[in-house]
Amino acid sequence: MARISASSYLCGMATGDTHGLGYHRVDDDPNVEVLLAAMDGTAGWDATLRLRSWERAHLGLVHGERLLDVGCGLGEAALGLAQDLGANGELVGIDLSERMLSVARSSAGGAPCRVRFTVGDATSLDEADDSFDAVRSERTLQWLTDPATAVAELVRVVRPGGRVSLIDTDWSSFTIDVGDDALTALVRDAMRTERNRASNVGRRLHDLVAAAGCVLLARTEATQTWTTWDPDASSAPVGCFSMESLADDLVATGRLAAADSQRFVSTIHDAARRGRFSMRLTVIGVVAVAP
Repeated sequence: MARISASSYLCGMATGDTHGLGYHRVDDDPNVEVLLAAMDGTAGWDATLRLRSWERAHLGLVHGERLLDVGCGLGEAALGLAQDLGANGELVGIDLSERMLSVARSSAGGAPCRVRFTVGDATSLDEADDSFDAVRSERTLQWLTDPATAVAELVRVVRPGGRVSLIDTDWSSFTIDVGDDALTALVRDAMRTERNRASNVGRRLHDLVAAAGCVLLARTEATQTWTTWDPDASSAPVGCFSMESLADDLVATGRLAAADSQRFVSTIHDAARRGRFSMRLTVIGVVAVAP
């Protein structure tokens, strides 16, 4: 998949109003409004807020600079950073989803700088060489088959000495605990395997910027933890996927028998109802200087 959808964690659609294991399509999804709502959910995660605050401090944007956000989604992260650019600065956001960009544009009225949100390809940016002071990409590389090409494009369009910020997920860190050791091991082992996309790219961000010739300035990580969830009130934990879609994915990859799918889901739901439910996921950030 060469083109990007949105800078998201695992949120997509399976059936009904549940979140599936993917953000491979947005605009043509019949339940696109649920996808947009899920983006709001992930933006409010403690891990997201901590990483974006850390990023802002280390990017050190100043008035008059130009910032590019690749995989900008609903634009809330980019618009937050735009406050540092001043009247003479400019923000450019790129995403595959016109629906998400429409939301971003509608939120841009209060930005102090020039703003442009446009449809684009992460691996072939329609922007000039050395044309930005800083570039960022958040939770986007995990959806690409070739994240190294996307990082090379970010480095191409940022000026020498400009800043490159990457935030992405390491799904191999995902754990679920419902008091069933076999279920925990099943999910843990499944998440360690990358299939057709760089789902564990978070742990490789340092290597990606180094391969592109950048010098690392800082690295950090934040772990999102869910400890409560009422499956009778919501189809999935906030900003995450449903347990039905997780089961479907395990069945599709041959790790779970179809006949055991409902029992898998019921085990998790019942544990959540008893207050015996927790999940953890680590997201990693790096800021580097372009060559």
